[in-house]
Amino acid sequence: MYRRATAAPRMVGFLARRRGWWRLMVLGIIILILGSYISPVRTYLEKSSAIQREQAVTDELRSQRDMLQKEKDSLQNNNYVEQVARKDLGMVKPGEQPFVVKDLNTYDGEGVTTVAPAEDVSLVERVMEAIESVLH
Repeated sequence: MYRRATAAPRMVGFLARRRGWWRLMVLGIIILILGSYISPVRTYLEKSSAIQREQAVTDELRSQRDMLQKEKDSLQNNNYVEQVARKDLGMVKPGEQPFVVKDLNTYDGEGVTTVAPAEDVSLVERVMEAIESVLH
């Protein structure tokens, strides 16, 4: 019996020293496990924000596509084509006489704006007149 009494304190001392190492090992394993979760979570968050940015770009491109589709459908209508040609390109139908309105701020004596008929003026002269009117 005497031997058991002396063996027990040795064993307790041995286990007490081992418990400290086990605690450090368990703590190290927990830290490694948590560390292994950080990278996938960070990657997930980066991918999620990239998806949101691409979704915004996709939505904008879809709205542009829809607008262009409406424009394409409108160009099938002859009245719309004529309106665009008159407004944006300054075109007239054969037989019509074009008029150029100059300086809408000048009035004749009765408060009516004076409109002069367009003359056969070259494009260069019209551009020069437009530049002069802007400069003055």
